[in-house]
Amino acid sequence: MSSYSGIVADLPQVEYGRMLAIQRRLNALRNDGLIPDTLIMLTHPHVYTTGIHRNQDEILDSSIEVFQVERGGSATYHGPGQLVSYFMVNLKDRGINIRDLIIAVEDAIVSLLNDYGITAEGRLHGETGVWVGNRKICSVGLAVRGFSTLHGIALNVSTDLSRFSAIMPCGMPSQIMTSMEQELGRSQDIGKVRSGMIEKLVASLGLSNPRIIRNIEEIEELSVGNGL
Repeated sequence: MSSYSGIVADLPQVEYGRMLAIQRRLNALRNDGLIPDTLIMLTHPHVYTTGIHRNQDEILDSSIEVFQVERGGSATYHGPGQLVSYFMVNLKDRGINIRDLIIAVEDAIVSLLNDYGITAEGRLHGETGVWVGNRKICSVGLAVRGFSTLHGIALNVSTDLSRFSAIMPCGMPSQIMTSMEQELGRSQDIGKVRSGMIEKLVASLGLSNPRIIRNIEEIEELSVGNGL
């Protein structure tokens, strides 16, 4: 494996199914020690996904395409205005468990939101995610295959929150969802939020000398190759 402390892929909008296939291949490479821990930041076109705790009653619109995946949690929405981060992290190499990783990631988002004047807290178990009072601003859903993770988090920056009304996000009423723009009452520069979010997550994961990737073709080529 290379001398890089990790990989940070800062990508544009990517179709969900394409990214899902890449994640799964990167997870296998991480398990085999062929790549270092990897962070991916991107946005998705409108899509609904559900995790291992899927309840069909949570999908209120049967016409919507739903990806059922191996992450924790149940139904959620991804789309423009929402920053999604995926993590391929080898828990065994770090000597941590999935709870430790979730706490580190949630703490990074809490710190980011604090920089914007938003007081938030990370929660575990049935209310996993980052919350502003009784409103959920960042969803968290990871999976573990082998010793490494995949899937991740979704922070609502300027998300169209009405999109959650077609589901019961994480089994809860759609009205619990909030965004940075809703909390602050003004528009946000998502590029600036993205830069700050990457900085916080890189620090939280200890990726001091990461390889930076900025296009989907490069990370896709890496995922189908033999690592670095």
